[in-house]
Amino acid sequence: MKFYKLFVRLSHSCFTFLKKLTSFLDAFHSGFWLGALGKKGIAYSDELHYRTNMIYVEDEYNEKGLYDWEEYIVKNHFAEVKTIMLIAAGGGREVIGLSRMGFRVDAFECNPALVEYGNKLLNKNKIESSISHLPRNTVPSQTKTYDAVIIGWGAYSHIKGRPSRIKFLKDLQAFMHPGSRLMISFIWVKGRNCRDKMIQRVSGFVGFFTRNERSELGDKLVPNFIHYFCEDEIKAELIQTGYRVIEYDEIKHGFIIAEIS
Repeated sequence: MKFYKLFVRLSHSCFTFLKKLTSFLDAFHSGFWLGALGKKGIAYSDELHYRTNMIYVEDEYNEKGLYDWEEYIVKNHFAEVKTIMLIAAGGGREVIGLSRMGFRVDAFECNPALVEYGNKLLNKNKIESSISHLPRNTVPSQTKTYDAVIIGWGAYSHIKGRPSRIKFLKDLQAFMHPGSRLMISFIWVKGRNCRDKMIQRVSGFVGFFTRNERSELGDKLVPNFIHYFCEDEIKAELIQTGYRVIEYDEIKHGFIIAEIS
C-alpha cells in the first residue's frame, strides 16, 4: 500500500477515535455534574449563565421584539387574545414585541439582573408593561386570569424533573379561563441515543452518593441545565395535566399550543 493511502486511513481512524472520545468525555462530564449539583446548584448555574451571557442584556437584541416563528404563532393562535401572562420574560424582548402588537402583558422573570435591566429597557421604549420578579418554576401569588399564558423562549426546558414540570403546568391553570391559550417553546430532539443513556447512568451513580434528584433521559448541562424533549414526551405532560394540544411544531425551535380540555 502506498504511504499516502496509509496516512489517509490513519487520519480517518484518528478522527473517528477523537470524535468518540470527545463524545464520551462530554457525556461523562455532563452526567457527573448533573449528579453532583442539587436544585440550588442548578438554579445558580442557570442564573450565572444568563448573567454572564451579555446578549440578553443588549438593547439591540431585545428591541428586535419577536422572532418570525413567534410572530407566526401569535398571529395564528392569539387572534382573540387581549391579555397575556408572560413567565420567563428575560430582558424584555418578548414584552416589547407583544406590546407593539397591542397586547396587555403582565411579565415575570426569576433572574434579578434581567428584571432590573428589562424594566429600564421597557421604560426607555415607553412600554407600559413592567417585569416583576418571580422565583423560578413558580407562578405569581396573586391569581388573575388571562386570555393567554406564554412560557418565555426555552424556559420550560430549564425545569428539572417531570414532577416539577407537572406541578408547574397544573398551577398555571388557575390563571386561565376556558379558551385561554398556553404557548410553550422548548428545546427538542427527534429521539434518545446512547449518549443520553450514559449521561443518565453517570448522573445516577454520582447522585446516589450526593442524594440528589435522579436525572431523566434528555437532561444535559450546556453549561446550564437543559432538558431536551421528544414530541411524545412533552405532549404527554400536557395531556396528563388536563390540557388539549392544539398545535405542535418544530420550526427553528419546538413549540406547542394548548388549552384546558
